[in-house]
Amino acid sequence: MRFSKTELKVLEQLALGKRQVLEVARALNKDKSQIYRVIKALEQKGFLSLNNREIVPSEVTHVQLLLQQLSRQSSFIEDISGCGLKLYLYILETPRSIEEITKNTGIKPSTFFYKLKTARKRSLIKTIENKYVFNSKFWTGLNEFFIELKKYENAFDKRIPPGSVIYHKTDEGIVFSTKAEYDATPTGFSAYENYGIKIYLIDNNYYLPKKKLSKKEVFIHSLYRCERDKSIQNLIILTLFYVKHKRELSKIHHEILDNINKVLKGNKVEGYPSLSEIKDRAEVYDIKL
Repeated sequence: MRFSKTELKVLEQLALGKRQVLEVARALNKDKSQIYRVIKALEQKGFLSLNNREIVPSEVTHVQLLLQQLSRQSSFIEDISGCGLKLYLYILETPRSIEEITKNTGIKPSTFFYKLKTARKRSLIKTIENKYVFNSKFWTGLNEFFIELKKYENAFDKRIPPGSVIYHKTDEGIVFSTKAEYDATPTGFSAYENYGIKIYLIDNNYYLPKKKLSKKEVFIHSLYRCERDKSIQNLIILTLFYVKHKRELSKIHHEILDNINKVLKGNKVEGYPSLSEIKDRAEVYDIKL
């Protein structure tokens, strides 16, 4: 999710009790038509609705928490606007290096350091051994909002059927599973049979929007699933696909692959299948380790 500064300022006015479009436009010194466009964008994000020109905030937890914070102070609007929200959700609980942040969020280093400069003025980010993490103890209310928003985003998306499990999503695409058949592109484990590894699944793994996926994309989508569902069965199948197509996949860097490579060298890694377990399944698919 991404907010513009104007969207956040409209939410601030809503938090301060303004419910009419005209009074919000006057407070922000904006044209009424511009405020209507902003309201429509916020409606699509699920933060409010418009009922006979009255702006009605959503009652879901993360929306109410954000409005509470905006009613108390709004100095963080600059920080969470644009790519800021993506940054804070990524560094919410785990300290991240600049390399991790730029690689996994798509935020440019120059943009990150600009955000860092402004965040330090308000003690929003703290540094731990050259890594960056959100200062949750200093900003407890904002931390509650981030946590609830993250839960909501991990469980709900209008693009997919109710009851689906989300493994990864951006504004451009979403990887999910559902037990029902759906008009989307099979990916992850559901696409492995196209590459010589047929498996029986209790659900279907999909990607939206529909498009032709590369072998690398299919594999990365199965990595997303393993991040959330790191069962021995999933890890074994992931390993077999990785070994079978290692030439094309060897440049992918991920903690799960680091551990898999340790196992393939004969090391024991807690929570991962043993080398003998992988070999047993590899024989079924005639894959040489």
